[in-house]
Amino acid sequence: MPAIENRRWLLAVVVLAALVLGGSGMRSALSWYERPFPGVLVDPDGVVSSVGLPSWEGFQKGLRYPDRVVEVDGWHLESTEGRYRAGAWDAAVERAAREGRRSVHARVETAEGLRDVELSLVPFDALAWWFYAGGLMVVASLYVGAALIALSASPHGKLARAFASAALFAALFQFALFDYHSSRHLVPFFHVAYALVPMSFFTLALRLPDDVPLIARYPVFARIAHGLGGLLAAALLASHAMGWTTVALRSVCAILFVASFFFFATTLILRFAAAEGDRRRTLRALLLAMAPPHVVIALGFMLAMLGAPASTLAWFAIPALALTPVSSVVAFIRYDLWGSRALLSRPLTRVIIACMMVALTVILCSACAGYAGLPLLGAIKVAAPAAVVSAALVVFALGAGDRKLFPARAEYKPTVEQLSEELTLVADPDEVAFAVERTVARWLSCERVTFRRIAVDAADGAGSAGAAPGEPAQRADESSGERVIEVEPSKASASASELSLTVMFRGRLLGVLEVGKKRGGALFTSEDLDLLRTIGNQAALAMAHAHSYAELERRRREQAAAWRDERAALIETLAAEITHEVRYPINFFRSVFKRGSKNQSLDAEEVDIGCEEVERLERLVMGLRRVTHRKLERRRLAVEELVSRAEMLLRDQLGKRRIEARVSAGSRLRCDPDQATQVLVNLLSNGLDAAGDKGTIGVVWETTESGAELVVWDTGPGISGDASRLFAPWYTTKPRGTGLGLAITHRIVRAHGWLIEPERRDGTTRFVISIPAADVSMTAEDEVA
Repeated sequence: MPAIENRRWLLAVVVLAALVLGGSGMRSALSWYERPFPGVLVDPDGVVSSVGLPSWEGFQKGLRYPDRVVEVDGWHLESTEGRYRAGAWDAAVERAAREGRRSVHARVETAEGLRDVELSLVPFDALAWWFYAGGLMVVASLYVGAALIALSASPHGKLARAFASAALFAALFQFALFDYHSSRHLVPFFHVAYALVPMSFFTLALRLPDDVPLIARYPVFARIAHGLGGLLAAALLASHAMGWTTVALRSVCAILFVASFFFFATTLILRFAAAEGDRRRTLRALLLAMAPPHVVIALGFMLAMLGAPASTLAWFAIPALALTPVSSVVAFIRYDLWGSRALLSRPLTRVIIACMMVALTVILCSACAGYAGLPLLGAIKVAAPAAVVSAALVVFALGAGDRKLFPARAEYKPTVEQLSEELTLVADPDEVAFAVERTVARWLSCERVTFRRIAVDAADGAGSAGAAPGEPAQRADESSGERVIEVEPSKASASASELSLTVMFRGRLLGVLEVGKKRGGALFTSEDLDLLRTIGNQAALAMAHAHSYAELERRRREQAAAWRDERAALIETLAAEITHEVRYPINFFRSVFKRGSKNQSLDAEEVDIGCEEVERLERLVMGLRRVTHRKLERRRLAVEELVSRAEMLLRDQLGKRRIEARVSAGSRLRCDPDQATQVLVNLLSNGLDAAGDKGTIGVVWETTESGAELVVWDTGPGISGDASRLFAPWYTTKPRGTGLGLAITHRIVRAHGWLIEPERRDGTTRFVISIPAADVSMTAEDEVA
């Protein structure tokens, strides 16, 4: 919650600052529309600016940066504390315009010496205003929007903050650039932006699309860069406050400005050249979106530093600057470089694009009106409501046209969703065909809809040798999922459809969707064809699934029959083995009985053998009896007592080892004690065999939300053989195993209504018996209740 609140406060502050500074810059810019000026702009230090058109009189008379105005109409330009040198220039120009004079006289210090120049007062024309005032305001607003999107998407992300910082300082620079050379209300903000923009782009270049090793290892370098920019901004502000000239410091800023933009573009190019795979595609998008406009701006600053007018590159720089924040945001969102992991909202995106188009319409209309000589404010007042109304009418008209002429466009999503839902519930090819026919007939008003299924064998034959008459032939070069639309009806069939669409999957023809003529003779639309192709794709997948399901069912039946044959063979084998095992004891006892009839005595060895054979027969019979079903006699039994009983029965097999039991004293279980003991003994006995002499076995009782779990574990090597047949009777991996222990265990567990599952976890083999809450209690009082 604090992070959300901090994000809201941060966005609110950014929005408020942008509104204040942008509003102030726009207000100053609007005051200069058609305002008289002497054909040249000067900065606060009285230095001639490169901002301007070549047709301006000042440039025509040879004035260039860094020429400096020293006197105008007899007023000497002096630098005083808290006041700009250009203050006298501004006052002289305003007084000349107010008095109705047509020119001002200026003395300019150039590289060749002092020059006296007569400069005519002319209105600040619409073309120049849109280039250097209105256009920059629009671009600055786009940069603010890009920064807000970055902060909203990932307020704590390093790349998002670096991008937002660079975008906001660039916006501040553009908001204040024209004001710096005209009204001079935002000069301190211009100085701050001028110093921090280069440092922001130096840092941003090292974070795109991720931190370079230097920044990743030493993040302090980024803070040092911003700190140096802050010191430079402080020096500019201090120089202004003390009445000193800022020309030298601004030259440093201009050099850093050019260097940072070239460094930004060069770094992107180098990282793109070294990248591979997905990273290379990401850097290509960033390179195309961000590098060219910054190179153009860097070249423009270089020309301005050399004294050339900036108007030539402005023709390219202003549109490039306008596209840079938009294309950059698109690239960042497309590849999720901010790490927001958010969902892109289509309705919100459409609203933003619509607003941008309305704003662009207003700007273009106002520019054209102003260029034609109409007042700017009047043009904006007419263009703004006209653009909004026209946008609403266009949206309404397009929607009405779609509903009337292209109903498939409006029904696309509901139709696809409904068909997908229906196809997930069917697994028969005929049902798939009926579902497709119902779906098409529901939205497409036509004479008939027929989905002709083609048997798999027939489809394969048509694809290989040739189709039957009237059947669509399958082309050998068609890939999986291709669809063929036949607009012309077949002449070979009188009942041919208006449209036919072949349904294919992985080069195999599965069916043909035939659509009759539209009622009233209406034309089919491109959206109709698109939706039919989508339905054909879904029908192909569903039909292939239905065929696969039918094949799977056939194989399952064959497998079940094979399993029954295998079981019969196993029973026959078991009967043969039992016959073999019983024959020798019978022969032995027959001989004993014959000797007894002749009054012959038995020696001790024969008695011992007879006892051993009786015990062996008893074990064999008991093993067979345990496979049969016996009625459960349930009662509540302490789990701890159950474990103790099993441990006693396994005393000889355990030897010196003990069972590691983790069972709470109050845990009680509702079960058949004898059969539950048999389950535990079987599992523990198997665990002892698997763990070996040095292994460990244990029992764990754990309560769960749905009841409890009784876990028998051992440290043996794990389950070998076919795990799917683990509980099958007679299946064993032991050399002397009978294959009945786990089968009996599984039968008893299921008879209780429980579940048993084997698993391997943390180096132990575990048999987990899941017991429902109805058979679990923690205290003796539960049994009384």
